[in-house]
Amino acid sequence: IIQSKLLKFSVKSRRWIWDDTSIDILMISDSVVALLTRKLQQLPRDVLEALKVASCFGQISVSTIKMLDLGKLIPGMHKALGQAMKEGILEKAGPIFAFRHDMLQESTYNLIPIDERAPLHRKLATILVQASDVANSVSLCALAVDQINLCKDVERILSPMERILLARASLAAGKHSMTASSYEQARGYFDVGIRLIHDKAWDKQYFLSLELYEMSVTVSLTVGKVENVSSRLDTIFTNAKSFDDALNARVLCTKFLASQARFGEITRETLNVLSTLGEVFPRDNHLAHVTDVLNATKLKLKDVTEETVLCLPPMKDARKLNTMKFMGLLISYGHYTSPNLVPLLCCRMINMTFDDGFCEDSISGLAFLSHVLVQY
Repeated sequence: IIQSKLLKFSVKSRRWIWDDTSIDILMISDSVVALLTRKLQQLPRDVLEALKVASCFGQISVSTIKMLDLGKLIPGMHKALGQAMKEGILEKAGPIFAFRHDMLQESTYNLIPIDERAPLHRKLATILVQASDVANSVSLCALAVDQINLCKDVERILSPMERILLARASLAAGKHSMTASSYEQARGYFDVGIRLIHDKAWDKQYFLSLELYEMSVTVSLTVGKVENVSSRLDTIFTNAKSFDDALNARVLCTKFLASQARFGEITRETLNVLSTLGEVFPRDNHLAHVTDVLNATKLKLKDVTEETVLCLPPMKDARKLNTMKFMGLLISYGHYTSPNLVPLLCCRMINMTFDDGFCEDSISGLAFLSHVLVQY
């Protein structure tokens, strides 16, 4: 009513005056959204356009605004948002502009024609992902991916190069979310990255594809949502260029099988991996053989002190480190199906530790050996 100048203060009369007839004629909707929409539509064009862009983010930082200015999307966006703040639509905390209420953001976003939303999100995503320092800014990567995630038909609206750039951003954003223990968010980012790359990406973007699939499986196992794990592991095994490239996936596969209590498969698969790595263990382990190996290991450890272990050099050979990792996995699950195999694994891990150096999995070998010596 005030903006329509139907209610105003009369200095001469020293009171508020109004026009009853005009107010009665004025059709004011009961809907709050309709009122907000009317207020927004009365703003200057440059302010409204800047608000539309801001509504795609919810809250937007000054640094992001500068990047969008460089992208020539909304010239003078910072000034326009400052005007919106004076109008009571936005508020500012430090470098962040935010809508005063979710309904204001929703009303502003709804003013963007439906057929213009996907192109706008695409434009915002590509400006952010092509920024000069995007490789060093996880927040930029996340912002870009969040924008493209609002589009349904990314295959149609993005060029092959844009999809690769955004897939890399998805990988970076997902890793950052994992370090922050935001596993569900990380899972979403990795899923977006996989959706962005196409089947032929394994040929042209091999390591990006491999890492996206590995990280997707890792976080899915972490949150216990394993519906896609089997198919993604199969994709890795199908496309891996070498045995070594698939080793991380084989570790993940072992953990997946453990979550399904498929311990027999774990034993078979892990023994096959160890055989390829050069460590062959007999399938049938008789007690006499196990006792002989344990006695030989105890003799080797007879004069070993804590200081001796602490002074061991680090293990550096990649293949031996992988061997230790798989033996460590097998001693965790092998006792379900092959209890006599566990002592042999522990003794081999101890021998490798003293011959080739100490590693993280040496701790598992030492711990399990102490348990084994009590049993045998």
